[in-house]
This record gives sequence, C-alpha cells and structure tokens, in this order.
Amino acid sequence: MLENIRLMKSLLRTGWIRSGVPKCDIESLADHSWAVAALTFLFCLEENAVREKHGKKPLLNTEKAVLFALFHDFPESEYMDIDKSIYNLTESEVTSQFLHSVEEQAIGKISGRLDSGLRMEFQKVLVNDNTAESRIARVADHIDVMQQAICYRDKNWIAEEQSSSFHKYALEELQKYLEEFMFLRSYLERNMFFESVRE
Repeated sequence: MLENIRLMKSLLRTGWIRSGVPKCDIESLADHSWAVAALTFLFCLEENAVREKHGKKPLLNTEKAVLFALFHDFPESEYMDIDKSIYNLTESEVTSQFLHSVEEQAIGKISGRLDSGLRMEFQKVLVNDNTAESRIARVADHIDVMQQAICYRDKNWIAEEQSSSFHKYALEELQKYLEEFMFLRSYLERNMFFESVRE
C-alpha cells in the first residue's frame, strides 16, 4: 500500500509524455488525483447549493465523492497508467473490456495486501459503482484534463491543435452529465471551456 502511494507520486501521466511535454513539467498521478479531488469537493458544494436554491434535495454525498476522486487512478499505480491512445488500435468495446479487466485485477492486488477488515472498505472506495458521486468525480477528471491542456498550451509544450483535441474529447464526454448536474453548463460557460474549442 505504501509502495502504491510512492508510485502515485513518482509516475508521470503517459498521455502528456506521448504529447511531447518535457518530463520535468509533467504532472504525476498524485498531482492529477489531488486536483480531481479538490474539483470534486467544489463541484459537490456547487451542485448541492444550486439544487437547494431550486427547492430540490441535495444530490451528492461530498465525502464519498471526494474519496472516490482521490483514489480514482490508484489502480494505475499497479499497471503504470496505460495510455488511452490504445483506443485507436482496436474496437472501443474491446479496449474498454481490457482496461476494465486490468483495473479489476489491480484493485484485487492492492486490496489483497490489506487486513481483511480493511479490504472491503477500501474496495468500496476504489470500485466505480456508477453512483452520482462517481459520476461527479468523472466530471472533475475531464475538467482537470482540459485545464492541464491549457496550461501546457500556454507554456508552448503542446500545440493549439493538441489542446483542442483534449478539449473536444472532454466536452463530448461531459455532454453525458449536462442533464444530471444542474451547475455544469453554467460552470463550463463561466470558464469559457466551450469557447476554447470554437476558437
């Protein structure tokens, strides 16, 4: 377990390596996970506040969502952050099944090192149970990638076309959540994420 934490701090995100960002400036898995957890916390607060303002019950358990966000890439400390460009090599469904299998085995390996009393609780945190909390963490994940792409574009580490590619993919994925989360469209508009793709 401690070894996995150490690896999270030292393993670099392979997508940025492939994009040509110098290794000295590439975020680690831990950098990304912390950012996603922080965004998830803020998004939970905003979503629940918007819902209360409209007379609706709060939707999100903030603690559960933040824990999932913090550990969402933890299995990658076992299989070294497989570059998602492998989706270009075969059918999407085949790749998805492969990655799901790898992640399940990594979770089993990590949790297997824990005492039996802790194992089930830790697996609850790691497994994507497709709840609103795991989905808001996925929203934060995509938005962090967009923000990081802007950072690397502004440093001239990646070209405008590469940055736009990351944004287009993330926005396509975020379309799935616009109906569910009341804050999301306004957040994307406020931060000009839509405009950054149109330019």
